[in-house]
Parts: sequence; structure tokens; C-alpha cells
Amino acid sequence: MDLIFGLLTIAAIYLWVLFMDRFFKSCSHYGYIQFLKGTGLEIKFFQFSWTTTAFNKLLLRWGGDNTKFLNLWFNLGLCVSLILLPTSVYLLLVAFFQNFVSSASSEENIIQPVIPGINLPASEIGYYSVTLLFSSVLHELGHALAAVQEDVNVINVGANVMFILPVAYVNLNSDKLFSLNPWKRLKILCAGVWHNLLIAFLAYLLYTSLPSAFSPFFNFGKEVVVTEIQEKSPIIGNRGLNVGDLISKINDCEVDNENTWYKCLVTLRTKKPAFCIEADVVHNLDESVHLKHSESGIVSCCHSDNKGKLCFEYLDSKDSILELPPYACLPGRTVIEVSTNFCMADPHICPKDTYCFRPILMNNTNLFRIKRVNQIDVIYIGPVSDLVKTVTVSSYIPKYSFLGTQIPDVVTKFLGYLAMFSMGLALVNILPCLFMDGQHITNTLFHIIFASHLRTTHIKIISGIVTASFTLLLVIHCIIVIWTKLN
Repeated sequence: MDLIFGLLTIAAIYLWVLFMDRFFKSCSHYGYIQFLKGTGLEIKFFQFSWTTTAFNKLLLRWGGDNTKFLNLWFNLGLCVSLILLPTSVYLLLVAFFQNFVSSASSEENIIQPVIPGINLPASEIGYYSVTLLFSSVLHELGHALAAVQEDVNVINVGANVMFILPVAYVNLNSDKLFSLNPWKRLKILCAGVWHNLLIAFLAYLLYTSLPSAFSPFFNFGKEVVVTEIQEKSPIIGNRGLNVGDLISKINDCEVDNENTWYKCLVTLRTKKPAFCIEADVVHNLDESVHLKHSESGIVSCCHSDNKGKLCFEYLDSKDSILELPPYACLPGRTVIEVSTNFCMADPHICPKDTYCFRPILMNNTNLFRIKRVNQIDVIYIGPVSDLVKTVTVSSYIPKYSFLGTQIPDVVTKFLGYLAMFSMGLALVNILPCLFMDGQHITNTLFHIIFASHLRTTHIKIISGIVTASFTLLLVIHCIIVIWTKLN
């Protein structure tokens, strides 16, 4: 709801700005028109465009200095990018065919579109926008410096903000660019991908070194600390979670940092817990009635008036003692608190004299036993989204009471998104798809390979077919992944 409200607010602002833009232009407002020309700003439907020549001299100076180093630098980038091209094509093909393997889940897909509010937390959309802008600026800087190195004019640079997504760009003299020797042209075309790879590598190195950098002030790798809980969260309260709680486990899943916290929650979407319970507990507390089957196929063995009771299914009953019932109506909290082991694996192994029982829950709900350090466990029944959307945790546990987790959290998320998006941009941009660098890279490679065997028109046709095929493949893959996640 917050995401939808935010997007609607942004849309309303865009429409208001567009209306005022059209109004001032229709009135031929001289000051406003001169302002747009002077700043290079252009307002379109849900889009802002900005162009400038202010950086041209700076780019000429940077590209003109250290020419030997830059020549070596971009030649190395060319080699690395040409190695990445078949790798990226292979990864796309694997990701595409994964969609048709029944055992593969959407989370396992190698290439996935990033969708705010679905596989990207809506609260972190600012990181998405900033890292995307940063990655695209350095990407375009690579193209610009490589072009200057080869005496290709930089016409202007700019940025587009398409709704909430900022993207930088550089306009080069296309006639000069495509009149170059093919290898020199490739060097310019691959420069952006090369820079994205380096950004991803450096960001990842910094990301992995953060625990050591913050170690004098924070503990890392033991538990996670709850830093925020929304007021309307159903898991907040005396028996629930509170800010400052240290969490070490969710059911039988170890939690030692923020990544494992989310991995555990993703796993629990489909993994229902089962508990090892003593036979005496079942016999003494069982209040089961005749079995009832709902329209959805859910079995109920508890009376509707038995609040706090859950219907438990006895697993592996055919291999165990007969006197235990196949279903038992038991007090959920009491049973889970006295249980010391989980039995999720198959076969369901439990310690001696205990037996595996699984609570029967609705399809969209799960049971969580959240282990807290030096406090009683929190037991909660509800959807995984209650924890994902309303509880925020941090991997960094302050050693001193006056410290907060904001600085390490912000730096960690920024570097994580930067590494992920820069690598993603490199992999997608090198693909032979329309509107990607890979379209021109593939076309140039085909000219190098087939120039002595085929006519230019035939090469263009082959290149066009390959580009169209991979574009269609990528679009279909993205549609399937998005559809799977929405359903």
C-alpha cells in the first residue's frame, strides 16, 4: 500500500509538472523557454531529460592525458568484454530454459528482472535509483573516454529520469564512430561494459571487507538485531518481537546476518515446520474431534471453540507405534515450547521416545519459532510477508550503547546494490539485444568475421536476425519470471 501510494504521488507530481510545462509553452513564456534552453532540460510524459556540453572539455582533457595507459586500459577491457559475451549468452539460455523445469523456483533463476515491491524491498528503492545512476554514469564515462582516445567527438552528455529510474548517456559522433577500424570501434563499444565489471568487482571487494572495517565498533556474523518494527506489525508486543532483540534462529534455520535472515524467510515460504514431541504430551493434551475437511482440502481435528489449539499430523505413522493418533488437537504454544527438536528432513528423525508431528496450517501461513538471545522464544503463526514487510534487521550489532546501525547498514546496502546492479548491467548490456551495446558489438564482430566471405547487406541481415532472436528471448524470459513472481 505504501509503495502504491508513493508511486501515485510521483505520478501526480509528473502530471502537474507536465501541465505547467505545456501551459508556459502555450503562453510563449520567454523566461521559462530560455530557462529550458539554458539548462538543457526537457520535460516529457513521465520523463525528464537533461543534456549539456559543460563536460566536453573535461572529457577531452582526461582522454588526452595518459594515452598509453588508456590505450592499454581499454584494450584490456575489449578482451574481457569479448570473453563475457559468450558467457552472458550462455547464462541467458540457461535462465530461459530454467523457466520450463518444474523443479526450478523463480529464486534460482540466474537472470531476473528487478521489480520494486516484489523482489526488491519497496523501502530500498532509493538505493536502486542511486546505484543505477552511479553505474550508468561510470558506464557512459567509459564510452566517452574511449571515444576521445580514438578522436571521436563527444557531442554532449546527459541523463534521463524515466519515472523513478535515472539513466546517464553520452552522444558520440556516430559517423566518425562507424568509420573507424572495426577493432577500434569495438574498443569504444565495450568500454561501458568494462567499467561496469570493474565497478562490480571493486564494490564486492569493499562489501566483503566491511565486517573487518566496522569490527572495532560492531559485532558481525553471530546474530541479527531488530532495528525497526512497524507499529501495525502483528508480531510486535509483549510476546512478540521488539526493537533491540537479538535473533539467532527461525525454526531450524540459523540466522547469523541479514542475508541469512531473508534466505531463511524465503525457504519457509514452502517449508512447513514439524516438531519432535513426546508421546505422553500427545496423550495428555490431545483434544481432537472427528476430522473435518475444508473445501481447500485442509484437515481440521480441533473444535472451533478451542482457541489456541492446532491440529497436528503425525508423520511416519506407518513406521512408528500404533497407539499415537494420526491427528491430534494440541495447544500450539505449549507443544512447541516443550519440543526441543525439529524434524523437517525425510525420513523424519527424532530423538529417542519423541515422535514427529506437523501442525496443519493454511497454504499462505506458516509457524515461526524465533529464537532470541537471553529471552524466551517468539512463537507466531502467519504469512512470511508479516516478517519480511514489517520487521527490519541489521547484521551489525553495536558494541556500545550509543552507537546505531545506520552507517554500516547504509554502506552495506549501497555497496551490495552497486555490485549487483553493475554486474547485471554488464551481463545484459553485452547481450546481442536491441538498444543494448551488444547489438552494435555483435554487428561489428560479424563484420570482422564475415567481411571476406559475405556482402555487407547479408551480414546486416544475419546480425539483425541474431539480435531480434535474443531480444525476443530476453523479453519472454522477463515476462515469465515476472508472471511467476506475481502468482
